[in-house]
Amino acid sequence: MYPAKSRNTLNQLIISKAEELGIRSRLLLEGCEDFLELTYRGESLIINKTRSHRLPLIAGLMAKNKQVTNRLLEQQGLPVPSYLVVTKASLEAQQFLAAQGSVVVKPLDASGGAGVTLDVRTEAQLENAIRQASGEPGGQVMLQQFVPGLDFRVLVINGQVAAVTEYSPAYITGDGSSSLRELIRRLNTTRILRSGAVQIEAFPQISLDSASLLAALQFQEKTLDEIITAGDKVSVQDTHYASAVDVREVYADRTSTICPENVAIAIQAAKALDIDVAGIDMRCRDIGEPITLASGGVLEVNALPDMTHHAIPYEGASQDVFRLYLEYLFEEVPLAKA
Repeated sequence: MYPAKSRNTLNQLIISKAEELGIRSRLLLEGCEDFLELTYRGESLIINKTRSHRLPLIAGLMAKNKQVTNRLLEQQGLPVPSYLVVTKASLEAQQFLAAQGSVVVKPLDASGGAGVTLDVRTEAQLENAIRQASGEPGGQVMLQQFVPGLDFRVLVINGQVAAVTEYSPAYITGDGSSSLRELIRRLNTTRILRSGAVQIEAFPQISLDSASLLAALQFQEKTLDEIITAGDKVSVQDTHYASAVDVREVYADRTSTICPENVAIAIQAAKALDIDVAGIDMRCRDIGEPITLASGGVLEVNALPDMTHHAIPYEGASQDVFRLYLEYLFEEVPLAKA
């Protein structure tokens, strides 16, 4: 079904949908997942996952620099949480932390959560987080106001919102008869998701003796052997002073709940950086309510968004984002309707 030796999940999903639409596909270089050649009715193009020749080089470079991204978003009047760029744990950084109460610390050019520390509240935590984010002496680091709420990824394709996914720290829902220990074990069995020949891990397995789990339970005054009331939700992930890459998250489709005002914000954010296929990261309590600086903000604009969880969410409806992506790529040679 897939080209020989193709193992990248995102490429597999693109290829699967391409075959469904009558598009031929192959890895341009055997064993290299970076470039995929798509051919339809004599028209061929080469893509790098969700990036194509239509993305200006300067747009990708601007999106990689968080300070540049924030400046461009601010110029558009979009809500961007307060931020500060530093190279060390200076007095200015300490004063910023004191003013905000809690901050996120991240490399200026971070991707995929590497080097990012969430919900930093003390000067000692700040110094350590800056050290981890800088990577090397003099490396630039961004401190940004930590916004209460949940994270949302809004996928924009060719100026239109294609899907919205909520990222929330993993949790269990009580059934009135099972202990928290039993519910966590049950949750671990449901984390592998499949779509056709593609298999993904919704989130890493949750260890019953992990420090993050035990801290989260202590904060909620829960124990592993406690029976959880039916319908009650218990977080199994502590995000205070946590490395972003270590946070277990549940992905839920929220495409039908985003309000028109937030749709407009996401489209404007993508346009501000001239990105045709963009992942707009927003944080707020409710994506169904217009985001303001008092209630949330736009955190990042990604020029190479992973669309996997839009198509294979842990909760909610699957969105046909790969069809929308391919229809956009071949809009000058319209695809036949399946």
